[in-house]
Amino acid sequence: MINDTSSSPQTSQKRVGRGSKRYALYVFWVLFAIGFLNYLDRNVLTGAANVVAHELGLGIDSVGYIASAFLIVYAVCIIPMGLWADRAKRKNVVAMSVAVWSIATAFTALSFNFLSLFLSRMVLGFGEAGYFPAGTALLSDYFSREKRSRIMSWWSVGQLAGILFGLIIGGIVAGLYVGSWRLAFIFTGIPGLGLAFLSWRLREPRRNQADEEEQDLQCKPAEVQKIRTPDSILPETITVFRRLRDLLRIKTLVVLTVMQIFAFFVLSVATIFLPTFLQQKDLYGLSSGSAGIFSGSIIIVAGSLGTIGGGYLADLLNRWHPGARVLVCGIGFLLSAPTFALSLTVHRFALFALFFALTTVFVTFYTGPSTAATQDVVPSVWRASAVAMTLFIAHSLGDTFSPTLVGILARFFDHTGGTDFAHNLAGHDLALAMLVTCTPALAIAGLVGIIGARWMKADMIAAEKADLRIPTKLTHEKLSEE
Repeated sequence: MINDTSSSPQTSQKRVGRGSKRYALYVFWVLFAIGFLNYLDRNVLTGAANVVAHELGLGIDSVGYIASAFLIVYAVCIIPMGLWADRAKRKNVVAMSVAVWSIATAFTALSFNFLSLFLSRMVLGFGEAGYFPAGTALLSDYFSREKRSRIMSWWSVGQLAGILFGLIIGGIVAGLYVGSWRLAFIFTGIPGLGLAFLSWRLREPRRNQADEEEQDLQCKPAEVQKIRTPDSILPETITVFRRLRDLLRIKTLVVLTVMQIFAFFVLSVATIFLPTFLQQKDLYGLSSGSAGIFSGSIIIVAGSLGTIGGGYLADLLNRWHPGARVLVCGIGFLLSAPTFALSLTVHRFALFALFFALTTVFVTFYTGPSTAATQDVVPSVWRASAVAMTLFIAHSLGDTFSPTLVGILARFFDHTGGTDFAHNLAGHDLALAMLVTCTPALAIAGLVGIIGARWMKADMIAAEKADLRIPTKLTHEKLSEE
């Protein structure tokens, strides 16, 4: 007699909860390390920007142009990279992306003028464009909806830590001696090649695997097969425009995208200009190293509190309010608008630090819940595409031009025509430029989230129904063959 116990529903349920959980944690830590390196490599230049600009003879508007170069290429490339991730093995997309941006970071050390620095940041943008959509979808298939906000929040802590070390390394190394900033790019770029290899060696999960395993554990054995039986097949070969059109019909996804447009506008400006702002002698006059340490420390401490707190708060409130993940984002943005305005107008360092820390806590409420909500309201085979679409629109309309706009405004408010920045006296100019642009953006993002939370329940139910109609096993086999 053939013993078929190994294939029974009871046995499969036991198998779900053991080795798979340990391996899911391993995948999390690999992606956590990559997320850390991602934001470290991105922010080394931010920490060193004031020194690099003066050594290469650049103006404050040029700092904005270079930041926009990265963001424009990132936004343009993220749609095709996200669509590729939904058709290929996500782990391979991640590996390729890490390798490209690591090489681009190392080659930034060879920059000698505005154009060479501009081009190196463009290549960095291309490399980083593939990582976040593929990485988010990969994590979502290892962790179910029930714990997704918390996992995404903890994953985002790695990104905050990357900002911390990027700003500190860039600021300190740039302040050592003339040209020392080049060393920072060499030593932060090389480690990425090792992480690229680790990600290439990961196991590719089945689409929607974590949610299906969670259902298996909750259902009676007789019901498991019923859940697995597809009643229709979702088309795999549809055009890019049709995919985007279908995604834009999901109201919650539109709400999340609009929120991120205004949030990215502010986050990009605050991160890029904060170290430079702190070094202006007409306000605080910190050294390059001190500005990097302060900027990174306040972002990692306050940002971690906000990111983790927002994730747990969203998962807690989700038991009573199905739109809690969107609602928490909106509340955080609305609370951050007045604290950000106060941080720019008090002109006393202790009060600035207090209000900027509060702003960082409130703004980062959105990090985990928004990422989890994006994954919750779309069918599992569209998850990377959904992340790519929201990021493309949010970056295109949000932060691709915000550093340039604020840089131009700061130069406009400088009545000396650029002399203030040349002598590190552009603090008030930068404060005014950020005040008139970022404060309204935060208020609008908050209102959009609070009003738009009402649609999440219906969109999540629709996504769950769509997953029941998707032949995930067949999709996985196709991917394996590719």
